[in-house]
Amino acid sequence: MPSKPITLALDLLHQGQEEEARRVLSGFEPGYLEEEAESLALQGFVAARRGDRDTYRTLTLEAARQAQTSLTLYHLGLALPPRKGLTALQEALHLFGGRPEATARLHLALAVTLERLGRQEALAHAALARLQAPSPWTLLHHLRLELLFGRMVLEEVEQTAVRLLPHPTRGVRLLAGHTLVLCHLLQGEQAQAGEVLLALLPSCGPGSFASFLVEGVMALKGRPEMHLLLESAAAWAKDSEDHGLLCLAEGLYLFPQAAAEPLLEEAALLLADQDELQALRAQAHLAALLGQPLAEPYQTLAEELRREARPLFVPSGLLVSRPYLQVLGEGRWKSFHALRLRGLELLVLLLARPQGWPGTALAQALYGEANLPALRVELHRLRAAGLEVRARPYRLLTPLEADFLELREALESGNLHRAVELYQGPLLPRSQAPGVEALRFELEEALRSGVLQARDPGLLYGLAQRLEDDLELWEATLETLSPHDARYPATLARVRRLRAEYLD
Repeated sequence: MPSKPITLALDLLHQGQEEEARRVLSGFEPGYLEEEAESLALQGFVAARRGDRDTYRTLTLEAARQAQTSLTLYHLGLALPPRKGLTALQEALHLFGGRPEATARLHLALAVTLERLGRQEALAHAALARLQAPSPWTLLHHLRLELLFGRMVLEEVEQTAVRLLPHPTRGVRLLAGHTLVLCHLLQGEQAQAGEVLLALLPSCGPGSFASFLVEGVMALKGRPEMHLLLESAAAWAKDSEDHGLLCLAEGLYLFPQAAAEPLLEEAALLLADQDELQALRAQAHLAALLGQPLAEPYQTLAEELRREARPLFVPSGLLVSRPYLQVLGEGRWKSFHALRLRGLELLVLLLARPQGWPGTALAQALYGEANLPALRVELHRLRAAGLEVRARPYRLLTPLEADFLELREALESGNLHRAVELYQGPLLPRSQAPGVEALRFELEEALRSGVLQARDPGLLYGLAQRLEDDLELWEATLETLSPHDARYPATLARVRRLRAEYLD
């Protein structure tokens, strides 16, 4: 449980009173190591509120090295790039068992981090935060993510955001305004979005200006105020993420002129590790400018977005539907939504053996027995879905790409970095088809053993994040990381937790 000064500072920060929180922390004399670490993390957060994210990262990393508490890991997770910060936030949630408000804060941080990774799970964490601690803040975060990933009626989101615009807390007003700008843009109401944005800009400080920049260019494009927005943003830009957002905004302003190309290229490079949704915007507009298709993983990120939100990220006409089967991990079968699990299992087996299957062997791999009548029914369903399957032997003739095939190819060529990038989780994790189970085990073990042998901290950390409860992987990651590495505190916390769970 945080001490009284820490709790007071947290409450002040929640109310937007950064200077008062700074005074409390400056006059605080910690009595033990955990208090000192948590005070340091909050001092970093005060710096972040003023736009100094570099100081935030430095202080939160030092705090988490001193003590891995839920508060220090929470701020470390927010301060780091999302892929590195995700584990810290997950461990903070495991460590914490306190007030609903604090648990909600952790779910909210996970929502923000997952949003920057372009993952729909962000919406679920925002909903949990709102459920556990109802407030204007959690409500608006949930509504904003509904605009990106959900199904809530846009008019309902708009009405709530308008109601909260006059809120006495500046942070709530800004979030309500950002939600309203986004909502207007989703409805094609550029003029209304521009008016809301112009009313909000005088309230923006260095810590919040970047949040409005990209949507601001979309809302103000063609208006003289847009140049003032870009000039003001250039004055606030401090780190690589700010610079990446500035390049993106300037590139979107110039798009579709050729002069946008170098700006979009730089934005894509700078934002790739910081904000994958904004990197999607840069990559999509760059691809449209060059007349190229949108590459993975950005094609998948675009498909994850709410239908009305896609035009804000991807120029019209660029999203071309193509046959690509994604079966690594859960909920990624959108191109083949008409197929049930059994049909997906059959499709995976046919793709895994392009030379074809004898009927009995295919039935055994699918059902665990020679159930040929059931196999013929399932083959009929594949053909009804537009896939060409020939018999004697059974083989798929429709050209089709699949993530698990790319993974197998990467493993065979020794490209472990690409393999870890592709591995989003087990192959069809709910499948009990013998052939799929065997292939799942083969792929996971080949990847796991290759990464363990390579002893590369980046590979180990990346795969451990996918296989969250694999103690051997996390221990190997800890052994290869320097204690000064930003990933070390969260990895140490994960290893300690898993060891304790294994001993129970």
